[in-house]
Amino acid sequence: MELTTRPVGGDEVLYKLLKSIEKSPKTNQRKLADELGVSLGHMNYLLNDIVDKGWVEVSESTTNKRRACLYHLTPAGLTERAAVTMRYLQSLLQLQKSMNLEIETLREESNKISAAIQRGLSSLYA
Repeated sequence: MELTTRPVGGDEVLYKLLKSIEKSPKTNQRKLADELGVSLGHMNYLLNDIVDKGWVEVSESTTNKRRACLYHLTPAGLTERAAVTMRYLQSLLQLQKSMNLEIETLREESNKISAAIQRGLSSLYA
């Protein structure tokens, strides 16, 4: 099975995943899954995907007789983190622009409705 260039969930999930790994290399799959709002199985898939792409390296650490994984961004992972940050930012800016247009449309509609109601109510009391 060929893995996609971007994990399922798009740039938002990839951005948050790479950011979380960079911030907390000692994290675990369950914490990452909870933080990103995905299932544990999906997180496992995402981590395997970015490891296979060479964006993250995994090393094992033993603390208090417990085996744990440490996740580290590779130079390729840092490059991808920068690229995905820009893509995600662009998508958020586009969303903001769309939302601002929608808000303006709703304001105009609300003003028209309010004016119509006022005209109707004032004619009732005249």
